[in-house]
Amino acid sequence: MAHGHALVTGALGGLGSGMVRRLLADGYAVVACDRRAERADEWFEHIPTEQRERVAFYPLDVTKEDQVNELARMLKDQGVHIAYLANNAGVNGAGAVWELESRVWEIVLRVNLHGTFYMTRAFSAAMKEQGFGRIVNLASLYAYHPGEAEAPYAAAKAGITGYTRSTARDLAPHGVTVNVLAPGLIWHEGLKGVFPDETWEKMRKNIPVGRTGRPEEIAATVAFLFSDEAAFITGQTIHVNGGEYLPG
Repeated sequence: MAHGHALVTGALGGLGSGMVRRLLADGYAVVACDRRAERADEWFEHIPTEQRERVAFYPLDVTKEDQVNELARMLKDQGVHIAYLANNAGVNGAGAVWELESRVWEIVLRVNLHGTFYMTRAFSAAMKEQGFGRIVNLASLYAYHPGEAEAPYAAAKAGITGYTRSTARDLAPHGVTVNVLAPGLIWHEGLKGVFPDETWEKMRKNIPVGRTGRPEEIAATVAFLFSDEAAFITGQTIHVNGGEYLPG
């Protein structure tokens, strides 16, 4: 049974859209946030008509501390309590160690790590007061098993795993769980053209189950961690990668 609204950042992307669709199907009211406001109208067309009244879109750049705090204030003023938070907004950026540009390093850490911090800080206080909350952060397989020239992304996602464990300890006495997903290669339409087809095929062959993951599989894991059945799970990293990385 939902204790409040769910908020998903990076909601217009492949993984975020999957999360929103699953949460709506499960009966949640959803606040969808993304910096790409110009895509919102088209995105809404893919939401079933009968579910649209349960989703609200707000433009948001998670790297802007003032925007995050203003959103939290505005939702509170509207009587919207965020009890479930999926910190999904993320960006990749690559470069060889010896020539990596500072701006690439900074934006990757700001979106992934700073954004997770800003959102968690803004919404966890109300969860603590209510004595209930669910936070799911998005890391990556690359936090544990990075590809070549992926230092900024690997560092940011590894930082999220450490941040998750620390915040889980702080919030556990207050009925708030904090967990992190580490997806492997998840295919969605937004990845078209990112790599040549032969690269995708090579990457797929490295996955023991023989295929890439689906956004719906990430969304299902988020939905479980949001559920009452997951109340005794906190501070954990859930690897969803088809066996590509097997932690000890």
